[in-house]
Amino acid sequence: MGIGFRLKNDNLFLPPPFGAPIFIVLAVYPGTSPADMEQLVAEPIEDVLYKLDDIKKMQTNCSDGLMLLQLEFNYGVNVDGKNNDVIREVNKIRASLPEGIVTLDVIRAASSDVAILQTALVSSTASPKELKDKAEELEKLIERIKDIKWVEIQAEPTEEIQIALQLDKMAAYGIGLNQVINIIQAHNVNIPGGSVDLGKKRFNIKTNSELNSLDEIRAIVIKTTPQGNAVHLNDIALIRMDKAEETHIARYNGLPAIWVVTALKDRKNIVQNRVAIQKSLDEFQTTLPDHIKMETSFDQEKNVQKTLWVRN
Repeated sequence: MGIGFRLKNDNLFLPPPFGAPIFIVLAVYPGTSPADMEQLVAEPIEDVLYKLDDIKKMQTNCSDGLMLLQLEFNYGVNVDGKNNDVIREVNKIRASLPEGIVTLDVIRAASSDVAILQTALVSSTASPKELKDKAEELEKLIERIKDIKWVEIQAEPTEEIQIALQLDKMAAYGIGLNQVINIIQAHNVNIPGGSVDLGKKRFNIKTNSELNSLDEIRAIVIKTTPQGNAVHLNDIALIRMDKAEETHIARYNGLPAIWVVTALKDRKNIVQNRVAIQKSLDEFQTTLPDHIKMETSFDQEKNVQKTLWVRN
């Protein structure tokens, strides 16, 4: 059943900000594995939040160095009060969480956090890098529209530096794991992130510097022997650039895809902005090679046109 609104100047908006009792707790702890994020960060936060009344649902996702916890209360509660409750409980436990956490925020959900458009770039032959590059081009085009709140690329393929340590060579040189990790991090290597593999254990490394090639990383000096000879990282490890572990797998009609998701600011005209977005899409379409197709998988403006009617 449709909903009728009398809107000044025939403006069509998204449904008003919903004031839903939904909150996001975001934690960033660089270099931490998903399992450790769950044990050291997510579980203690969940324990304190579960004590709050009127909880409808709690969902937590942990990945490398990141925790996203979504907490939803029963409708009808005082949303401002619940916002204060969540912030209070998170602040109470903050001091007992690991010192390495760089971000711990409570975010109140808004209608503008909901996507109005999801665009898929689809190809069975394009390389992951090519798809990502084209998605970034589209992202920049849409971001130029002033009423857009954010544009996000999802399921983008990434690469990472992988360092496989060779235990026998480390033992021969008298080098320990912590020594290797500390030296790598001290160089702040400018790579997308990565991992050090040691047997069955995997240690995440997060780095950021001016070393920008595999050869420079291989040449990092780990130790100098009493005879004055330098032991390089390449002497004790196999180092390569490889596809990172997938955290999202996107398909459109069974074909590999990458998503470009767009959200609109609160109380902005969705019909007018959808026209502006379409101009950007049409402009972008002319730049696509034949083997990459652009498809619309979700369009909120069509739903608004169907469910809202204006009475003059």
